[in-house]
Amino acid sequence: MSLQGGPQLRARLKAIKQSFKPVGKAWADETVRQMRPRVPVQTGRLRRSFRVRNASQKRATVVGHFTAYFIDKGPKPHVITAKRAGNLVFQAQGRTIFARKVHHRGYRARPFRQRAAEEALRKNPMAAEVIRQWNAAA
Repeated sequence: MSLQGGPQLRARLKAIKQSFKPVGKAWADETVRQMRPRVPVQTGRLRRSFRVRNASQKRATVVGHFTAYFIDKGPKPHVITAKRAGNLVFQAQGRTIFARKVHHRGYRARPFRQRAAEEALRKNPMAAEVIRQWNAAA
């Protein structure tokens, strides 16, 4: 006895294996769209920096400026010391301040990355694309 429909089954299984790339790309694009309005804005640099780095068969990567991690998790209070020069020099309240070290008070986390990714996944369910690929392969 021989298996009937073996080549069609192999084609469908291969199609399912290949289906993450379009699903991942759509998910990553929607994640970027969801992240932009959720991030606080001072200059707009962080908001403009979000983009899709790549979308392959295994993963889709969304990247942005490194300060997104600090806003998302919130930095703990810490001490900042001068490394290369003897003093830190910065402007505060219209004055120039020179200091050997500064106590950063930290601030609360404003999580947006995971929420944006989850919302994007809700808007782009994988099942519809997998079913479409399965049916198109036969």
